[in-house]
Amino acid sequence: MAPELGQSLREARIRGGIELSQVEQATKIRIRYLRAMEEDQWELLPGAAYARGFLRTYARFLGLDDEILVQEYGHRHERVKEVDPRAEPVLPRGGRAGRPRTRPSGTVLAGIVAATVLGGLFVLGLIGGSGNGDHGAGRGAGTKKASPSPTTTSTTAPAPQPAQVSLRLRATGTVWACLVDDRGRPLVNGVTLTAGETRGPFQARAFKVTFGNGYVQMEVDNKPFKVPQAAEPLGYQIASRGVSKLASSSRPTCI
Repeated sequence: MAPELGQSLREARIRGGIELSQVEQATKIRIRYLRAMEEDQWELLPGAAYARGFLRTYARFLGLDDEILVQEYGHRHERVKEVDPRAEPVLPRGGRAGRPRTRPSGTVLAGIVAATVLGGLFVLGLIGGSGNGDHGAGRGAGTKKASPSPTTTSTTAPAPQPAQVSLRLRATGTVWACLVDDRGRPLVNGVTLTAGETRGPFQARAFKVTFGNGYVQMEVDNKPFKVPQAAEPLGYQIASRGVSKLASSSRPTCI
């Protein structure tokens, strides 16, 4: 049986006489995450995307085959979510719902009552006007034409299209990056960049990006944006109106 991933990492580090503090300084991955990988406690990492990035970086540092280790991680520790059958819609017994009873609407009842009242008023008008010669004037006074209301035509201007924004990335150290555009298409598909590597410039209406740490610089519309040199994952949304931080649940993972 093949050894656990953590055992392979730990044995390679011990063979090289390397301390965890040296790995942290070189890879910018915190010791608690390095120790979690060596002990196969992958649930302690921020997520599957970060686990892949951290594992790839750590394996390259130790001179191991990072592709094989990342594939092995996927086989052993990632699971496909199953669909809960209880979420399926349930039809009533018999395959179709019964036909609802038809009840007279309130509008129909109101129309019947109004017709009855108007008929009574018409009869009373005929009786009351039979002995007087002013019934013609009364009819003229009661049949005043309403003036037509002016019609207005409203025109709605088409909504302006969002402006394009330019983005370029440059790594200042070893950093894992996932960049997608406003349609969710991966532009930097979850790769580990080393110091000096660049990606872009890219053009889109908006971007979302996740970094494994803060060892990267961004240029938004040819203007530098300062990313704090944190040792934890960071996420941003970039649009023509500016750059804003993303919550961990909203960051892209490129999985």
